[in-house]
Amino acid sequence: MTISLPEDKYVDVDGVSTRYWALGDRGSAVLFIHGQGGAVDYWYKNVFAIAEHHQVYALDWAGSGKTDKPSATYDLDDLTQFILRFMDLIGLSHATLIAGSVGGILALKIALHSPARVDKLVLIGIGGLGKEVAFPARLTSLPGIGEVLNHPSIGAARFMMQQCVYNPDPYLNDSEFMAMVLRNMASEILQFQTRTFRTMGNLLGIKSKVWQTIQSRLPELNVSTLILWGKQDRAFPVSHAEIAKNGIANSQSKIFDKCGHLPYLEYPDEFNSTVLEFLST
Repeated sequence: MTISLPEDKYVDVDGVSTRYWALGDRGSAVLFIHGQGGAVDYWYKNVFAIAEHHQVYALDWAGSGKTDKPSATYDLDDLTQFILRFMDLIGLSHATLIAGSVGGILALKIALHSPARVDKLVLIGIGGLGKEVAFPARLTSLPGIGEVLNHPSIGAARFMMQQCVYNPDPYLNDSEFMAMVLRNMASEILQFQTRTFRTMGNLLGIKSKVWQTIQSRLPELNVSTLILWGKQDRAFPVSHAEIAKNGIANSQSKIFDKCGHLPYLEYPDEFNSTVLEFLST
């Protein structure tokens, strides 16, 4: 297949050259926030469809994709502030946040910190709702071992896709897609992401001070929320979808069967139609 991507734009966020996409000129504003190790590239099956009805933005947050990779260690609070500063700089006073994986933690923290900035939430297989996280991620928290495991190679890229999706074969056999995956696994990206993960996780999983704080504050959220999860998600278990639904009063959920951690890639048409319907209500 040929992967079509929007035009890259850049903005300086407090000294960090930040890549983002902006497309669509109608409807409400939507901001896509990828997960750890992700990049705007992985939204390529979604942004064009959503932009037919909404103003779509997506960014590579610090240390990801084509955005600068600072030498400093960023924790979740730093990344939350980074995204809020990005929104300020591009004139995005408020938006619906569509966020996956660790990006979902950032979206929740934004909603809790600055509720007026968030119109709606779409949370996709997010972290931060319990200590459970995939074992390979936990291993990267170990000094030395994390540096060895987080080493860019085609083998590492293939392993990542085998962990992230229910049926990896179509992706593993697509050279263009795998080149995109490998491009987003550059050494400096993996080093930054390893440092970030160690601020929130260890060999036992997500640190209690992270997930307990977020889980306990879910009832404070007064924002319409759509929770989407792959039933066979290996990164963060589907049981966490129920935690989110029970904790956020104004929420609804949809579980994708025969689906892993990336429903927006694995079932893009169903994902896009579900999100568009949610945004229209």
